[in-house]
Amino acid sequence: MTWSNRLRLGLGIIAVIALAAVLTFHLNAEKGLAKSTTATITSEHYNVASPYSGLVTDQLVEKHDTVKAGDPLFIIDSAALRNEIALDMEPSSTPATTVKKDGTVVVTATSAGLVTDVEAQKGSFVQGSSTLAKVDRAGTLKVEADFTLTPNEYARVEDKAPVTIVLPNQKQLNGTVETVDVKTKNGNAEAVVTVASKELKLGAENGLVATGTPVTAELHLKNNGVVSTVADNVKTFFRGLF
Repeated sequence: MTWSNRLRLGLGIIAVIALAAVLTFHLNAEKGLAKSTTATITSEHYNVASPYSGLVTDQLVEKHDTVKAGDPLFIIDSAALRNEIALDMEPSSTPATTVKKDGTVVVTATSAGLVTDVEAQKGSFVQGSSTLAKVDRAGTLKVEADFTLTPNEYARVEDKAPVTIVLPNQKQLNGTVETVDVKTKNGNAEAVVTVASKELKLGAENGLVATGTPVTAELHLKNNGVVSTVADNVKTFFRGLF
């Protein structure tokens, strides 16, 4: 055999090994992923309300505004409050309101967040304890994802398993499994997985990162079996070459 033939044979063998490696890695990656059937960004939220009915004399926030704890949101002129003051009654108050002697109520934000809905406008009359606005609490964004897993796949879900969150614009964020709520259906595990991620920043990606945004969650399973063994051996082989 000539040296040129030996070289071609050697290159052919390396090409076959490389192709096998690529296919093995691809198969390994596919076997190690479970994709959600549905997934949505969720968060904790709170309702903004006044303990007194009255006329909204000032509306200080709009939908999609960000607020800090203590920011004034609405000012309400309340005849019921003035009546209580005239009768020397102790006015009702909450941590989110400031009651003034002139009969006005200043409604404030209880914590930082994003205003997702405004139901009271300047000039409207509101009832006591009715919802004036809704605020998504900052720092509480998570993803709730539904998965249908085979028994083998469910057994490979680790604590704090990594999860890739894919936004509608295909931007990928990193997260981890926080909780798993599972029930068995037709021999498979129907799992609701809560995913935590420090990369979920309220309003990021032109507002895509917000409550209600549909996403895809890719759950990284613990790899085992023949595929993983072959993949590890291929990795070891190439480390030895290079």
